[in-house]
Amino acid sequence: MREENINNEDLWNIILGELELSISKASFTTWFSNTSIHDIINNQIVVNVPNVFAKEWLEKKYKKIILSSIQKYYPEITSFLCQINQAPPKINQTKNIDSLKPIPPQTITTSQTQEQLTQQKSFPQESFQRQLITPPKQNDSFISNLNTKYAFDNFIVSSNNELANAACQSISNEPGKNYNPLFVYGGVGLGKTHLLQATGNKIQEVHPHFKIRYSSMERFTNELVDAIQNNRAKEFKNQYIALDVLILDDIQFLSGKEKTQEEFFHVFESLYQLGKQVILSSDRPPKSISTLEDRLRSRFEGGMIVDVEKPDFETRLAIIDQKLHEKNFSLNKEISEYLAKNIYHNIRELEGALNKIIVTFQFQNKDPELEDVITLTKDIISVNHQKDLSPNKILEIIADYFNLKTEEITNKCRKKNIVKPRQIAFYLLRSEVDMSYPEIGKFMGGRDHSTAIYAYKKIKRELSLSDDLTNQIKFIKEKLVDY
Repeated sequence: MREENINNEDLWNIILGELELSISKASFTTWFSNTSIHDIINNQIVVNVPNVFAKEWLEKKYKKIILSSIQKYYPEITSFLCQINQAPPKINQTKNIDSLKPIPPQTITTSQTQEQLTQQKSFPQESFQRQLITPPKQNDSFISNLNTKYAFDNFIVSSNNELANAACQSISNEPGKNYNPLFVYGGVGLGKTHLLQATGNKIQEVHPHFKIRYSSMERFTNELVDAIQNNRAKEFKNQYIALDVLILDDIQFLSGKEKTQEEFFHVFESLYQLGKQVILSSDRPPKSISTLEDRLRSRFEGGMIVDVEKPDFETRLAIIDQKLHEKNFSLNKEISEYLAKNIYHNIRELEGALNKIIVTFQFQNKDPELEDVITLTKDIISVNHQKDLSPNKILEIIADYFNLKTEEITNKCRKKNIVKPRQIAFYLLRSEVDMSYPEIGKFMGGRDHSTAIYAYKKIKRELSLSDDLTNQIKFIKEKLVDY
């Protein structure tokens, strides 16, 4: 029976509360923000959504779970439909959705005072003005750094990247409206740069008057240093404040650069307050970027966070087919499947192997056979890569991840920020290299084997209890494969 005492607004808030518990935070924020019940007519519920991507996604992916939740209150409802709402509903958020909004600037405080920051030796003492300003008009030539070869049309979408792709498509139509900032993370060579550049190119197509800039974090830092050293700080800042869309790749390189973080924060804050779109990429989520200021981490987490995972076998095959089509070259099915099965670390490796094959056999003017390809790509194929994994490599990658030195992990120091990385090292030396406990103890600074046993079991037990630890070790293992 229909619950007459529950109005549409209250009902949708209840449904959203249930959905938030059953799907990921990223999916919930992406697809259910700015939604509301439009009406319930003839056993059908009609839901307002902000754009066509949300409409398609809710009707295809979430129809069953939404109907299941609604039928607890409206058992007679058997049909679910979405309509695109031209204007966002006035009231459509639960408290949980509100909690996902970016934290207002006045609630964030930096852990360092201005006096402390100006004492850093890595930059000259001159600093940017700290107030937000209205973008100045610029008539000079503008460089976007976008590469037109990157487009959504040649980006292979699959389960490993569909959420990131959908978020970028949505931003392309209405930059600065829905997901700001957008934070895309994933391992090396998985297509993040392609996706970010495709977004920039699409925005330029839809909004030709927009000023868009794509840059790497390393390039941004170098430009910043050069600007300050040559008394062009104001000019540099004005260039970025004047943007409509800022796209920054490899944001993890902010780690440990306190002065760069300080200056980037004020550029970011100015753009954000002006409603301009910011898109960032990283090889890890914000919470896993060590020595990142809390206020920056808070800003990044206040937007939309999506991950790009490694492509599965079918996706790798599709990528091979597309690249071959682009280059007007053909391989037989047996060769394509061999490459897709054996080159699985990242897309970049796959493209490298294809380029090598194409150039070689075009030069030889012959059709490639499987045996030829096996010989040609033996230095790229990584079937036995894990067998060559060494304890030193594990230690180096853990140290790099936590922004430590390898000797800090193996020495006797008991600082809090070192204990956990050390325990993870014990765990991975046992699980990935299969060293004996005495061997691990000896390798880790001459410790007793009982210490290795304790650390291994502790991490193994905590993996079932902590998502953060699970994600950390997952990321480190991916780096081991890519090493």
